[in-house]
Amino acid sequence: MILVDNRNTTDPFINLAIEEFLIRHANCEEKDYVLFYVNEPSIVLGKNQSIWKEINFEYLRNGKLKLCRRISGGGTVYHDKGNLSFAFISKFAEEKINNYKLFNQPIVNALRKAGVKAEMDVRNNILCNGKKFSGSAQFTNRKNMISHGTILLNADLNTLRSCLKENDFKIETRAVDSVKSSVINISEVTDKFSSVEDLKIFLTSELKANEVYAFSNDEWNLIEKLADEKFKTFEWIYGRSPLTRIIRNGTEIKIEDGKLISMVNGQWSMVNLSGVSYQYNAIKKALEDSPNASEILKQIF
Repeated sequence: MILVDNRNTTDPFINLAIEEFLIRHANCEEKDYVLFYVNEPSIVLGKNQSIWKEINFEYLRNGKLKLCRRISGGGTVYHDKGNLSFAFISKFAEEKINNYKLFNQPIVNALRKAGVKAEMDVRNNILCNGKKFSGSAQFTNRKNMISHGTILLNADLNTLRSCLKENDFKIETRAVDSVKSSVINISEVTDKFSSVEDLKIFLTSELKANEVYAFSNDEWNLIEKLADEKFKTFEWIYGRSPLTRIIRNGTEIKIEDGKLISMVNGQWSMVNLSGVSYQYNAIKKALEDSPNASEILKQIF
């Protein structure tokens, strides 16, 4: 197995771009690749999820966490520097699709050696003591495929729970919903790893990833371009959210392609915000000249 060198970047957009670059270009004819990475605090949605259904509005308003969307399906996850992500890139084969055990069992076996009573459940999560510390998702372009996931070592679980906490108003969408689970850091059950880097080194050894693949400068430039032109864009992060209907403070709000398409409120006059992106700062800016700006903003965001 070949270990991919990501230059120790913690930029989630770059790491997501690296994954897609490998799916497109890696030569997996003879060997598989494994990528380990750590992201700065961020929220990563599955490809087909609604950003407003998955993320608590407090975190959408304050902008403290980077919002990202990956190319695979599955649920929304919180990343920080106490969370190690792993990604296996291999040649496409029909029998690999949804065969998470093929990819995750080596992780499970390795962690058992470290004293973690790891086991997979029917949803392909990895658990310890009945609590989830790793979830997985897959994607393929029929040339290569990726099976990737996360491992909670010593992540901030309070922030994880808060940013993914269900909002206290009605949100309707046909988007894929995340399945809520009780979570655990594996640092609670093993003292073998003093840092995420220790965990990475341990897993690299256990997986026998003895070769290292380093990107050329030209490849790195393509990865940065992919991050800029896709993964950082409004169209990818917000615009891929399916049609979403929100009922909040007596106002019905409909959002499509990341933008407001209609708002209905029978109690007071609403300014026309059709076509404005449904983001707190964008709405605030659009309401700059409205005498009811503060009231409207509280009603709809």
